[in-house]
Amino acid sequence: MAEGPDPVVADLEQEVTCGICHDRYQEPKLLPCCHYYCKQCILTLSSRYRPNQPFPCPDCREPTLLPDNNPDKLTTAFFITRMKALHSRMEKAHGKLETTCEMCSGGKVTAFCRQCVSFICDDCVKSHKMKVFSGHAISTLDELKQGGVKELTFESPPPPKCEDHEEPKKIFCFDCNKLICRDCIVIEHAGHNYEFVKKAAPATRKKLTEHLSPLKNLLPDLSTAVNQVKGTKQKIQAQKELTERQVNAKFQELHDILDRCKVRVLRESSALADSKMEKLTVQEKGLDLSLGTAQSLIDFVERTLENASDEELITMQEQVVSRIDAEVVKRGKEAANPDPVEKDDFGVEVFVCEDLKKLCENNVVVYPSVRGDGVKMAEVDKCANLNVYISSKQGKPQAVLKSLVDQSTQQLQAVPVRGGVYSVEYTPRVRGRHHLLISVDDQPIPGSPFSVFIKIPPTKLDKPVKVIRGIDNPQYMAFNSSEELIVTDWNGDVLVFGKKGKQIRSISKSQHGFGYIFGVAVDKEDNIYVCDSGNNSVYKFNKREDLLKRFGTKGCGPKELNYPRGIAVAGDQVFVCDRKNSRVQVLTTDLELVKQIGSYGTGNEHFNKPEDVAVDNEQMVYVTDCYNHRVQVLTMDGRFIRSIGKKGSGQGDLSCPHGVCVTGFVYVAGFDNYRVSVFTKDGQFVASFGNGHITPPFGVAVDSDGFVYVRSKESVVIF
Repeated sequence: MAEGPDPVVADLEQEVTCGICHDRYQEPKLLPCCHYYCKQCILTLSSRYRPNQPFPCPDCREPTLLPDNNPDKLTTAFFITRMKALHSRMEKAHGKLETTCEMCSGGKVTAFCRQCVSFICDDCVKSHKMKVFSGHAISTLDELKQGGVKELTFESPPPPKCEDHEEPKKIFCFDCNKLICRDCIVIEHAGHNYEFVKKAAPATRKKLTEHLSPLKNLLPDLSTAVNQVKGTKQKIQAQKELTERQVNAKFQELHDILDRCKVRVLRESSALADSKMEKLTVQEKGLDLSLGTAQSLIDFVERTLENASDEELITMQEQVVSRIDAEVVKRGKEAANPDPVEKDDFGVEVFVCEDLKKLCENNVVVYPSVRGDGVKMAEVDKCANLNVYISSKQGKPQAVLKSLVDQSTQQLQAVPVRGGVYSVEYTPRVRGRHHLLISVDDQPIPGSPFSVFIKIPPTKLDKPVKVIRGIDNPQYMAFNSSEELIVTDWNGDVLVFGKKGKQIRSISKSQHGFGYIFGVAVDKEDNIYVCDSGNNSVYKFNKREDLLKRFGTKGCGPKELNYPRGIAVAGDQVFVCDRKNSRVQVLTTDLELVKQIGSYGTGNEHFNKPEDVAVDNEQMVYVTDCYNHRVQVLTMDGRFIRSIGKKGSGQGDLSCPHGVCVTGFVYVAGFDNYRVSVFTKDGQFVASFGNGHITPPFGVAVDSDGFVYVRSKESVVIF
């Protein structure tokens, strides 16, 4: 098997390679920032800038001014030359360079003498046993490969010679900061502060070591800062990807709105035109018949006058005159009212606005019609509005709001906005279903009366409006497409209630052998998913309550559960809170395992007994992390986005949160707080309710009319 590249040689290769030209260093020079490059590379780099203008170090970007534009005035990086020699020797040791004995220049190299600093052959190895070579350390090539750089180090080079006196520079002048020879002391450096290099070097090493210590102490903090920056970059990248998905989803939504708007406008326009055309067709046929009858009588009389004899004319005059008089009376009425029974008083107009969604939903209209949020839903004590679109030929519209709760009525004012457009505003006082009646010229606008639901904000959910009783131990809840309430009874059946709160059917424990059932969810096809903590299973039933599939056995491995609790369905994925395994398992709607999210812990993306899970319309996953006393918000693939709530008993605090439901707000059932806390999706506390009206709550659900259903002892309390 071929040997891989030696790491020591590879490291040395990097050390002796210039970071600018990526070749072996040639005359390496040291910049003031202590980074070094080839002399020519430095000169080339500085030439890109104006004279006396600093250039940035390629490594640290520190501004560097080249003295007199001459790289020779920079300190030479002597140790790099030694590193190059060391690298060359390592290549020889590893057989990368052909070499012969450096002592006898004849034999094949088999070893290295550290004292001689030479590669030697077998004969020279034997010669080294002579007394003259006593104390020389010999290493074989294999030992060199294993020992690496430490086996190849050699003595420092001799001191350089003085250019003026040809003497070795063994002295350092501190005043001039340069190496000098013995003769320099007497001539150029007389009276200067100097010291022999051998004597000054230890103090210099100590000084450098002391100065290096504070910098080394900074490394952990710098490393931490680097990791924090990397972490922030990862979060930003995750947020970028999330934003891209959200933007794509929003623009797809706008695209879908435009398509739906086009279909709606064409459908409404066609229906209105067809209705008018049908009436006009009937009128046209009647008029055609009248016209034909009158013309036929005229033709008959004219032919009679022209062709009949006097006797024949006198004989039929009474009959003809009577018929003419009758036709004149009959057709005269039709001629007196010649207008069509329908008018061309309809059309399509687009009112330009900045919000494309409003443009599509509210400002592309077929008149007469009504548009605006106030025609479908409003909020107690909050002004709602809508627009009425009519032909400019029609009169002012009239509007009345009637409560179906207390039968009260409210006359509304229609304020002209522009030609054919009227604004109607109202502030409802009563919660619940209302009828909005709008008419023009005593004729109801198409669609009137409109059904409007008046909701109540979370800040006003202070008292229950209804209680569903007779449930032994209710746990979690969900709604199907028919707005039927589905409730799990802990030690009993899955119960289904109608809109009036009466039980209408159930999924039997005796038939399916339930243990202790908790979570329940419904998909878009009204299939029902149930978590059975007693049997460590998830069941899937169709809308007829037939069992389709079962998933899970007790354990902590894949496809195993340990006390599953909450469950949610989003698209083709099912999220299951695997409580005692402190994780969330993700399944397909066919109950096949996709992945697992999280593990035990207190950090982000870790759980301590997750209780319930919900997914909002932006594909964000909300998990109640019970014993970490928070709600974690994650992406569909399990990346942490934010945390909602913290342990405590104050407003906005949570204590062992259980159920969670997400609409425009996040509703969290606080088991130990005896209340439901309401947050915005970004985690801002809004309100809490239920204290004094509910026992420790488990599940919480919200229906399409905004009523909040909360599990209490032996009942479901509706706020």
